[in-house]
Amino acid sequence: MAGPLDGLVVIDASWGMPAAISTMLLADYGARVVKLERPGGPADADSVLRKSTDRGKWSVEADLSTPEGRAIAERLVAGADVFVESFGAGRADALGIGYDAWHEKFPELVYCSVTGYGTDGPLADRPGYEALLNARLGQMAEQQGHRDGPVFMGHPTVSYGTAFITTIGILAALRARKINGAGQKVDTSLLDGMLAISSMNWWWNEQDISYLARSGNQKGFGSKRLITDPFQCADGKWLIPHTGGPGSYKRMMDLLGFGEQTQTIAGPEMAVPLDEVELDIARNKVPEAFRSRPRDEWLELFHAADIAALPVLHPEETFADDQVRFAEIAVDIPDPDHGTLRQIGPVIRFEKSAPGTPDPAPRPGAHNDRTDEITRSPQWAPSPAGDPVAAPLQGVRILDFSSYFATGFGARLLSDLGAEVIKIEPLIGDQMRPLGDLFEGANRGKRTIALDLRSAEGQEIAHRLVADADVVMQNYRPGKAEKIGLGYAQLKAINPDLIYAYLPGFGSAGPKSTLKSFAPLVSGLVGLNFEGAGAGNPPIRRVIGNEDLYNGFLGAVTVLLALHHRANTGAGQYVESPQLHSSLFVISEHCATVDGAAVPAHQLDAEQMGLSPLYRLYRTADGWIAIAVFGDAAFGRLTSALNLGEPAADPRFTTTADRAAHANALAQRLTDRFAELTSAEAFAVLDGNKVAAEIPLDYPIMPELLWEEWALESQRVVEYHHPEYGWSREVGMVIHLSDTPGRFKGGSPRLGEHSAEILGEIGYSADEITALMATVCKPPTAAAKES
Repeated sequence: MAGPLDGLVVIDASWGMPAAISTMLLADYGARVVKLERPGGPADADSVLRKSTDRGKWSVEADLSTPEGRAIAERLVAGADVFVESFGAGRADALGIGYDAWHEKFPELVYCSVTGYGTDGPLADRPGYEALLNARLGQMAEQQGHRDGPVFMGHPTVSYGTAFITTIGILAALRARKINGAGQKVDTSLLDGMLAISSMNWWWNEQDISYLARSGNQKGFGSKRLITDPFQCADGKWLIPHTGGPGSYKRMMDLLGFGEQTQTIAGPEMAVPLDEVELDIARNKVPEAFRSRPRDEWLELFHAADIAALPVLHPEETFADDQVRFAEIAVDIPDPDHGTLRQIGPVIRFEKSAPGTPDPAPRPGAHNDRTDEITRSPQWAPSPAGDPVAAPLQGVRILDFSSYFATGFGARLLSDLGAEVIKIEPLIGDQMRPLGDLFEGANRGKRTIALDLRSAEGQEIAHRLVADADVVMQNYRPGKAEKIGLGYAQLKAINPDLIYAYLPGFGSAGPKSTLKSFAPLVSGLVGLNFEGAGAGNPPIRRVIGNEDLYNGFLGAVTVLLALHHRANTGAGQYVESPQLHSSLFVISEHCATVDGAAVPAHQLDAEQMGLSPLYRLYRTADGWIAIAVFGDAAFGRLTSALNLGEPAADPRFTTTADRAAHANALAQRLTDRFAELTSAEAFAVLDGNKVAAEIPLDYPIMPELLWEEWALESQRVVEYHHPEYGWSREVGMVIHLSDTPGRFKGGSPRLGEHSAEILGEIGYSADEITALMATVCKPPTAAAKES
């Protein structure tokens, strides 16, 4: 194996997509991941989902409900660094393999538990399926669709969000172990994954500041000079523009023929609301204008005018994109059913610890006779030296040179876990500052210095900061960093141990590398808008979850991987994790044949009801019910609860394979039965018979959830006073470490708030600070008011 996690041993006893994706990430970058599977493997052992999420792993059979199976697990864990389980609250303890029991036997083990709603709180015992959480917490009401009512979410954003925070938690706990000498428990959940994703758009502040309009006729961006919708062109193909760049809104209106009716704005365009004429054009007339030209013509015009725009594709079409081919992200993996499956492979680029191509997913039990090979590598052994850390990233200094959300969000996640993050902003401030909730979600807990990096003095300040830094994170378009003295070679000469994390839109090179990248453009390019639309439907406006969030998550993973490589080898390095790559990662479950045919792991139906007859929404006599029924035993409980007779009585529905072969007939039978019941009646009979089900909420729960005392007590929600926004509540800690927890450090900083303080720390005298604060560190008056 190769990669920054080479030598790490992970025992994966989990089920479900979130933990499987997390351990796939670990395996992709070099860890030896051993799946503990029931004898014979799961019912979906040949599924497309398993072919992707279990690639590169080993498989060992063990029935953990028996002493013999637990003995196998214990032998493996004795040689492991990490154990991952997703049995549900209390189940591991009942089996005798819970954290307390194994921490006593294996004090260096990092023990990760992934649940539905966490191990405490009022929802801890609810069934942990993503669609049921989407229903119960109102995400099905929040997701845009083609019809009224709750929408089954075709893109599994909560699974990916949970996988990301699980991986971040494991890597953070491993760093704390290296320093402190002991393992600990990492708790994450689907609830935490949902909250992590919601931190971009949901908060409360007493000034009622938000970049989104949540009611009225102009939901979304309201009167903001911002357009990011998919539009159909003259040839029937779709594209998405984004007018977030300086002057982009006016330039787009010029191209669409509305230039004379659109104001020219000096400064940030989004700071000036649309007037009534402009609002009517933006929300009502622009769609028709796009139908006047074919897509390729529009894209050529937009890119020539430096306006961000990309085509909207289906997931399988993305494999043929010119930038994807250039980056060589897709890997061809041998497959017994298709000959070869094309998958999205490891997406992070490492200068010194490049990962290899993953092996195909193993058959169940393929490594039963190789368990004696599972031993811990000495390089991952704890090496306590000096004082222990109270937070896993304590002592790590990160310089955040980014603008907009994605890279800043990644740095913020690391700040929550104890890293010191200094945000370096231009004198006019980050262009996202007028968008209060976005800026807050990406920049809380940081210190900031305002700096004119075009000047020699400003570059000298930046270089002094770099000399004492561990990590630099930036997302400039290729070539810009070098022009202002911030290129990797320039900074490496100052600090040879530096980790330089580059998170651009499309990559440092390639046919799209110079294009602008904003959410949700890349989401459209990789197929998320079609994935969420349902079979045969036009793309929806956007799915919950986007490239800004995903690039931030993967950016945090990237930095942690590089920190581990440096801890184990002593070497810093250049790492690259573009938005395109992180967006491709979140369609990992979708494959293609070598000739481009789609091989999806799942597909939302045309009515946006679900993925199968037993994992979907149904209409009731007065509303809706969502069900999640997996396996023969659960199906038997369902038929009994609904008085549908014994499964064996109908040969079409006897086994999992039978039910899949007669999916339409089964869906119709359940449709007819649920139509006879109210939602309350259906839920009562299903829940009473231990059938996983929820009544979909018809509004997003997030505003209410911010006021739940149990959420505040568990630090999933934090309350604080912000100098600009007043009293505020927002999503807090979503990664829970037992011994070295993260903490909330306060809200986002004002522009240049810490400039003088930081200058003093890097050696400038009082007189020099006074002079610099009047020149290269002095924000303009207008910008200072906006900060």
